[in-house]
Amino acid sequence: MVKVNLDACSGCKRCMLACSFYRTGGFNTRFSSIKIYTDLGHRPVSFSLDACTDCKEHYCVEFCTLRALEVYS
Repeated sequence: MVKVNLDACSGCKRCMLACSFYRTGGFNTRFSSIKIYTDLGHRPVSFSLDACTDCKEHYCVEFCTLRALEVYS
């Protein structure tokens, strides 16, 4: 399973783009299993992993340059 640290997250949504590419072959945050919600200043305020299928590749973690995501069991 993936864990999100909102204090380290910048709200860039790279993880969402990586997830959508893994799932659909295209870059569209609407099709991501991860949802990062930001305020008007683009600061992350909450997240949802409800639709996460816990894929084996964990591209979302690899593409997070700030290490705001991690895999845990």
